[in-house]
Amino acid sequence: MFPTDRLVIVAGVGRPKSYDPEVVTRKAMELFWQRGFHATPTKDLAAHMGINVYSLFAEFGSKQGLFESALALYGREVVAEVLGPLEAPGAGIEELVAVFESHVSDASGPDADQGCLMCNTATERARNDPMSHDLVEAYFTRIQRAICHALDNAQAKGDVRPDVVCEDESRLLTATLLGFAVLMRAGVDREIVTGAARAVGQNLARMRSLDKGPDDLDPPNQIETIEATEEQ
Repeated sequence: MFPTDRLVIVAGVGRPKSYDPEVVTRKAMELFWQRGFHATPTKDLAAHMGINVYSLFAEFGSKQGLFESALALYGREVVAEVLGPLEAPGAGIEELVAVFESHVSDASGPDADQGCLMCNTATERARNDPMSHDLVEAYFTRIQRAICHALDNAQAKGDVRPDVVCEDESRLLTATLLGFAVLMRAGVDREIVTGAARAVGQNLARMRSLDKGPDDLDPPNQIETIEATEEQ
């Protein structure tokens, strides 16, 4: 889904590297995530990565090459961790609820205003940078497919009504998740995110099969429970 890191090899340089490329890429990813691409000078990147500017260009070719490697790493590590449960073979409604619970929790965390690196890139660079556009589009598609996979599974098990169009619902839920990330980046009142999460829970509950009893999963109650726990 995400391309391999682009590396530039400088001919004639025999000295072994004093750094791990993945470690310094992760540090660059952190800074891009905090500041964005345009607000992060190359010298600040090199300093944060613990290497000199020459090594940065020798390894990645350019600031753009470093950014692409950072986005690829974000896809392999952060995105995979978030979407892994939804992409699992047995994913269902429970996993969907857990994803939204996580976003409610993140909205009150110390790093809430960082948002999502892919969403930040979408608003900052995707329109004018083809590589950023392709990575962002792949990310959005991956989210939608993961959610649709979980809904399809739930429908096959009888947990979701047969009249629910899983493809359309997955698009709505994808747009909602991405919207959460943008709202958190903007530093809006947390209640906007938690209120939207409650509405998502109600929507998931309406999708449930009519023959589910009172002891079955109730998404709105789960989302309200995590909010109440955080406020204590």
